[in-house]
Order: sequence, then C-alpha cells, then structure tokens
Amino acid sequence: MNSASTVPRPVFLPSGFFWNTEARMVGETLHTVAAAAMRTLDDTRYLVPALTWQVAADQIADCVTTDHRAEHLRVLLLPAHALEAIWACRAALVRATGHDDDAEHLADLLDGYLQPVHHTGLPGLIEAVDRALAVLALDLPAARTLATRVALTGEIGEEDQDVFGEVLAAWRRAGAAG
Repeated sequence: MNSASTVPRPVFLPSGFFWNTEARMVGETLHTVAAAAMRTLDDTRYLVPALTWQVAADQIADCVTTDHRAEHLRVLLLPAHALEAIWACRAALVRATGHDDDAEHLADLLDGYLQPVHHTGLPGLIEAVDRALAVLALDLPAARTLATRVALTGEIGEEDQDVFGEVLAAWRRAGAAG
C-alpha cells in the first residue's frame, strides 16, 4: 500500500434530512450486524469479520449531522480502509439477497431486523448503502482541492461554484441529494 492510500481523503457530505435519515438507518443496521458478529466470535457467519462491519458502521454513522438544511455541507476525512470496509459489507449484503447458504445467517438477521425497525428490506438497505458509497467514493480531483479549502476556510467562494455544482450533480445522479 502506498503512502497516498493511507492518507485520509477529504469528501463532501450532504446535510439534508434524507441523507441524514438514510445514513442513520445504514449505520444502525451495520452496527446491528457488527454486534451479532462479535457475539458469535465467528468471522464467517456474517461473511466478513465483525471488525469490518464495525468500521463500516462507524464510518457511515459519522456521516450523520444534526443540521438538516440541504444548503449546508460537511467535509469528512475518509480513510481508505473505511471505504474498503463499506464495500466489503455491501458485497456481503448482496450475497445475502441470493440463495447463498453461506449468507443464511446474515439474511435471517436482516430479515428480522430491517422491516420492523426501519420499514425496509434488504434491497432497500443495499440501495441506501449504494447512495452512501456514491457520496463517499466520489473522487473528482477538483472536488478534493475544494473540500480541503472548505475544511480550512469554512466557506465556498465564487470561484468554486462550478466544482461544487459538479459535486451536487453527482449526488443527484446517485439519488443522495434532492
């Protein structure tokens, strides 16, 4: 692994109500899987190790803000290992939608949890994870520079509006922003 991949990458996060609600749901669900995986002490029962579920859950839970105004932004420093954990958990969730015997425990846990607690199913969870990944994996070089500048100054200048527009357009295409 080169040193560039160990440096956390700044990413913009939306602050709208939809984003926060969905990130909260995904974080809580992944925390539930992490807790179940930790309790069993079996790294294969839930397809990925408990620590992977925990890292992914913590990262997505950290994306939630209390500010629900869509015009506000937050910059998050995203470690590469956290993004990799989210991708690994997504792959496990996708396996749980099929008839994979190895994914039976994960599918059973989520079937009993998602509908009563979050009023969704496994496909809805995967769509929410996909939207979170679309935001977290967005890697426009100009947006990286802008995110760093916003983190340092706290504002977006006139000269940055085009880049910010690109970020918003990418979020809209992914369904992560209105």
